[in-house]
Amino acid sequence: MRLSTLPRSTARLWLCMLGLCGLVLAGCDRSVERELAEHEAAQTSLGVTPREFSQRFNQQLPEVLAALQVGEPAHMARLYQIDDSRLHPGKYEYVLETTVGPAQTTVLGTLDKKGQLRAVGILLTARGSAARDEFLICAESAARSFVTGSSARLTPLIKRMTGVALDNPGQRMTEVVERQLLSVEIVPQGLLFQVQPQQ
Repeated sequence: MRLSTLPRSTARLWLCMLGLCGLVLAGCDRSVERELAEHEAAQTSLGVTPREFSQRFNQQLPEVLAALQVGEPAHMARLYQIDDSRLHPGKYEYVLETTVGPAQTTVLGTLDKKGQLRAVGILLTARGSAARDEFLICAESAARSFVTGSSARLTPLIKRMTGVALDNPGQRMTEVVERQLLSVEIVPQGLLFQVQPQQ
């Protein structure tokens, strides 16, 4: 049985086409790698590890409680402190998850590959005024951990953003304070307050 062969000029054309396709694909791979590297470099972090954040958060609690005129703020702050021994990665490699307070308010964080927080979130999942008050205490303590000069402005700002987010489901309320993006939105799990660097 005899197989038909392609003329040499056609075979050369096919080889050139395959070579060009290989070069194009190799160039695409490099551009994708370059884009991924640029994206990774653009990812900003809050510049602290979860343990450093917990220390900042815990230091801010008495001041937040005093500003809210809670009796015995130093004593009450113990209810909401993040326990360093309970800090552990969440279900996924780059997620932090822990709970604080009587209402078990969730403190979330996403980590970069270096183990620094890219964002911190406070999640309100329970209903009731006590849970909401605990959410506001934790949200303000988290914000004060990264916003130092505008602390008097944070309480009304967070309350306003929370109220607007509750009145407008599906919309994310944002405000930039000292190069930190503060946001509040309703998510399937509840009400989420976040602090992350301004991009």
